Amino acid sequence: AIDREKLIEKVLSGEAYGPGIHGITPPSFREYDNSKIQGYSYDPEKAKQLLAAAGYPDGENFPTIKLELNSGGFRNTSVAFEVQKQLSNVLNINLELEIVPMSKLLDDRRYARGDMFRSGWIADYPSPENFLLLMYGRNVPEDTKEPSILNTPRYRNEAFDKLFMQGVMGDSLSARYSAFAEAEQMMMNDAPLVILWYDEQYRLIQSNVQNFSINAMHYRDYSEVYIQDPKVEPKTN
Repeated sequence: AIDREKLIEKVLSGEAYGPGIHGITPPSFREYDNSKIQGYSYDPEKAKQLLAAAGYPDGENFPTIKLELNSGGFRNTSVAFEVQKQLSNVLNINLELEIVPMSKLLDDRRYARGDMFRSGWIADYPSPENFLLLMYGRNVPEDTKEPSILNTPRYRNEAFDKLFMQGVMGDSLSARYSAFAEAEQMMMNDAPLVILWYDEQYRLIQSNVQNFSINAMHYRDYSEVYIQDPKVEPKTN
């Protein structure tokens, strides 16, 4: 029910790699083709059919859902307002927004105090493992009153966990990626989260700044960066 293309165009002004219609892993790994992971694209008629099949035709008697997000600037709230509007227009359901400090959002997510939460992720190390780790069920405590630190949706699927560990322990890159991809597809079928877009950011760098590289992990190595003074042509009479 969410038109991600419209969200990217109208709200993000195109600053995204693309809509999150595949998996949780971004298209940043050369030998891991996330385009083969089938997620969910915009299909308002299908969304209406599914809602009706669940017992809420045209959103009738559907409870209000709260989306909690952090007060992290204009972009977060603009995205939330657009998602709220689209869900209302397509499904006739009410999404209530609650903007809170980041510390409260993190705490509420860990203790599952709410319906839906805004979240984003940048990898700590360059592997699909670091994204799929967020869905690893064995990190979820048995006691629902205990905090779930990484797997905040508290997603549990034994088959996913087994494939994930096969990927972690695989003896070759191809074997690891194959297991990760199978696990990721399984997780996307279960849909414990909604992927909105894959991040992309722009940087404006002055022409005299040399050797300043940009990478997907936002790792900045300034040891090789230097300022090159502009050449001054000598004056002639």
